This record gives sequence, C-alpha cells and structure tokens, in this order.
Amino acid sequence: IDIPIPSASEGKRRLVLQHVDDLISMSDGQIWFDEKLENNGQRPPLNPQSSVTRVGIGADTKSRADAPALRRIVEGMRLILSQAADMDGAEASAASSKELKRQKAFLLAMHQVSGTGGRTLSQSCAALLAASGGFLDKAVDEGALAGTEKGESTIEGLLQHLESSIPDQMRDVDESLDMSEETKQVLSEAIESYMSI
Repeated sequence: IDIPIPSASEGKRRLVLQHVDDLISMSDGQIWFDEKLENNGQRPPLNPQSSVTRVGIGADTKSRADAPALRRIVEGMRLILSQAADMDGAEASAASSKELKRQKAFLLAMHQVSGTGGRTLSQSCAALLAASGGFLDKAVDEGALAGTEKGESTIEGLLQHLESSIPDQMRDVDESLDMSEETKQVLSEAIESYMSI
C-alpha cells in the first residue's frame, strides 16, 4: 500500500496523517485463524505469523489484555509461536522439540472452552506464566493438549488451586492490573507445587 508522504501544507498533512491512522486501525489487533491448523487439531488455530502484534489491546474484557501484568508475561510468546510454526516438518532436534513443546504449552494455556464466560486477568496471567515457565511441559508430554479433556482439566485444576491457595495475590493482580516481582515469584512457586503433584 502506498502511504502518502506528509506535505508542508497543514490541511494536506492532517488528511495524510488521518489516512495513515485509518490504515493502522484497520490492521491493528487482527488475528488469523488458520483452517489447516484447525484440521490438524490445534486449538485455538491461531496463526502467529499472519497475526498483527498488538492482539487483544483493550479494556472491554475481564482479562484486560492491555494490562501491564499480562504484557510482562507474554513477552516473546509471539516469537516462540512463530518459530514453532516454522519448524513444521523440520528435523527433530532437542531445540526444535523444546520449541514445539512450548508452543503446545502456550496453546493449552490460551485455550478456553466456549461459553464459559472467560477468565479473569489473574487467571490468564497464571495460565500463561505456567506455559512460559515450562511448568506445563510435563502435562503436555502426557497428552494434556489444548482442546482435550485432559488439557481442560489440567488448566482448570491449576486455576482452582491458585484461587484457593494464594487468593490475595490473585486478587491483587486483578485489582492493580499489574504484577510485582514478589507476586510473580509467589505465583510461580504455587504453580510449580501444583504441577509437580
């Protein structure tokens, strides 16, 4: 798309900047669901390579995708998902196996059963922290995948454990929309203790 270069004339400049803003608005926050990924059993069938980087920004949901707490945890997630997608058909190596396992863990963490009303910010952060920290790797190896009954019960059990064992930290994340290093550490320890059972 040819984007016009702003001119010296203020009237034209405003028009051009509005045009650029409109183009950004059309693509910002778009995600691509891929039928091939769906047919291969990936749930959600999110194609990270085709999706725009600022997915989910907004304050209109309980999970608050624009919250600093969530942004801190998902740093690098899009890159991991893209790299794993690039490995389709690649030779199996320790590095590629790790990337593919982390992709499955993130997909498990993001999967939500339709009609359940969604997760709170603290629940979304906890699930993604479990994936990014490698705490879901063993469960993934044992068949707990996104969209499976075992996967759903793994995440549901983890979230129930956290809500009952560290309710103050979970509530703090929901109320402040942020996560201190101390809270992240407590959350990580609680996740690790549950997943090692």
